[in-house]
Amino acid sequence: MKFSILPLLALALSQVAATPAPNPVADAIADAEPTVYTPRAEFDLDTRALEKRAVSGTVVVDGLRYRTCPRTSCAAIGQYAKGTKISINCYTRTDTTVVDGDAGWAKLTNGYYVAMAFGHYISWSAPIPAC
Repeated sequence: MKFSILPLLALALSQVAATPAPNPVADAIADAEPTVYTPRAEFDLDTRALEKRAVSGTVVVDGLRYRTCPRTSCAAIGQYAKGTKISINCYTRTDTTVVDGDAGWAKLTNGYYVAMAFGHYISWSAPIPAC
């Protein structure tokens, strides 16, 4: 009795094709626990203020005084010459002295304040956030 090898080979190949090859990566992914995001306190955007970037400014008058608070009654620590570059953190109009009709004072990155006076004393490059 003669047996043909072709039918046996076809049967063996169909069994191999029907059985998927083991894939350790896919098995590990299927068995893994789902990732759950838990924000840490120092990165929780709801409970901390976002960092503010300073706005660049330029002094447009000579002898602009910078003060310890946003009022003319506060000590003037020094003064800036015309053309001096300054960095502004924010502005305030609360509990300030009105200068040239404007209650706006800019708080600088060094902690001091300068009067804004509707842009007559300083100019700035971008919108300034409120303090």
